[in-house]
Amino acid sequence: MKKLFVLTLLLINCATAQAGFMDEVDKLVTGGQQIREQVPPAQEEPAPQPRYEAPAAGEDRHYIQGDDFFISEQPMGENAWIYVTLAKMTQPPNAQTKGEAEFFKIANGASQWTKFFWRTRIARPDEIRLGTLMIMFEGNSRNDAYQAPQDKSNARQSSWFMARITDVSDLYKGYVTVSGGYKVNPQNLRVLVGR
Repeated sequence: MKKLFVLTLLLINCATAQAGFMDEVDKLVTGGQQIREQVPPAQEEPAPQPRYEAPAAGEDRHYIQGDDFFISEQPMGENAWIYVTLAKMTQPPNAQTKGEAEFFKIANGASQWTKFFWRTRIARPDEIRLGTLMIMFEGNSRNDAYQAPQDKSNARQSSWFMARITDVSDLYKGYVTVSGGYKVNPQNLRVLVGR
């Protein structure tokens, strides 16, 4: 009987030990101190940056090609700003056309004669000065400032405008102010380089 009792106790002990052997442990207590599992702190992922399409060969980072012009039906004159249209010249100006050139508008394929046309390039930092006449993209606004185009389709189909730089004191914040009170990122400025 004694043997049976000892054998039963031994089986109960083994069964209890076996039952806890495969269980998951979430803490360990040793010498009165509790040791918790060390979990590395969660790493916050930075907000995704906007993706920009790379320009093709022969285009600058605004997707403007070497033979592109910006045209208008009117001069800048005393206006605060004017819209300009991206176009290709199909007939150069001459005496017979009274100095007007014919253009093919990129956005809609229409033909237009005008004497108000400009070649441009991306402005260098030293060219961003008060009173300088610039052309900028209107189709991409972020943080209340007009930004450079994100892709070719947007750049070549959306609106551009011409205005003068009126305030450079916020350049360190990532924008200048142009006539009309608009904020423009300096990466979105194009300087006029002639006809």
